[in-house]
Amino acid sequence: MLAQESSPNTSTTQPAQTSGPESPEWQALSVKEKLSYDWRHLFDVDNVVYAGIGASFDQLRDRPGAWGEGWGPFAERYASHLGQYAIQRSIMFPVQAIDHEDTRYFRSKRASFQGRVGDAFLHTIWRHNGSGGMMPSYSEFLGDYGAAALSRLWWPDRYHTGSAIFIAGSDTILVDAGINVLHEFAPDIKRWLHLAH
Repeated sequence: MLAQESSPNTSTTQPAQTSGPESPEWQALSVKEKLSYDWRHLFDVDNVVYAGIGASFDQLRDRPGAWGEGWGPFAERYASHLGQYAIQRSIMFPVQAIDHEDTRYFRSKRASFQGRVGDAFLHTIWRHNGSGGMMPSYSEFLGDYGAAALSRLWWPDRYHTGSAIFIAGSDTILVDAGINVLHEFAPDIKRWLHLAH
């Protein structure tokens, strides 16, 4: 479960915030800048919150049942989601460094709600590269499904199957898509809340 936001904040070691490759001041991130960007966003609040939501759903569905119910098993499920996220990020970064993916999320240029949601979902699997073009998000697929496979090692044996790993990895992709939608509309929500006061 990787979450990405828009460009890094302006500093002497990082490029200025832009609205994407169409912006005249846009520039690709170096490997060092990618590492700094990923590290700063590793423990974003939304990632921690989504791990808790995932653990809550597992608790409601009693997955895995062998862990039982109650606060202790919930903490175990929560730690499992955080561990899966840490593995995901550990896989994603080297892939991004090798294939020149730019994982920053740039908000959609579309005006319609449906178009913006579509772009947010698409950005999960189709991203900018270092030249400003588009490419498949190899790091997303390798990170999500790789983390799903490795994290199932501490789950009961019946979850060590291809179908269980596929479902877990696909769930992570959907969660990451949801985070992109949140980032797409967060400025509008903040502006609306401000105006509502």
